[in-house]
Amino acid sequence: ELVVELESSKRAGYLMLEVPIPASCSYASKPNGRRGVEVHREYDIHQTSIFIESLPPGKHQFKIPLEPRFSGEFTLNPAKIEQMYFPTFYGREGMKQVEVAEE
Repeated sequence: ELVVELESSKRAGYLMLEVPIPASCSYASKPNGRRGVEVHREYDIHQTSIFIESLPPGKHQFKIPLEPRFSGEFTLNPAKIEQMYFPTFYGREGMKQVEVAEE
């Protein structure tokens, strides 16, 4: 399971959160429904896009169910959030190393 934690200091509207998927993983399931502040999800082979209509201030958590295909250490590209109608306002994290272990 890939967990994305997001902290917002102000209320924001009409956002798109793009979460890259590690190279060694695929989706375990693709739930698509309203969960918390989410309105919709789109699953691509390389990333998940989460659409948010209104994001209140505070901490938020998004979970993506994944299934490991290969074990090892992989680079995870930065997650990015931006306003859909004003994409010049955005935020992203840095590159990360993740370790994937098959169970």
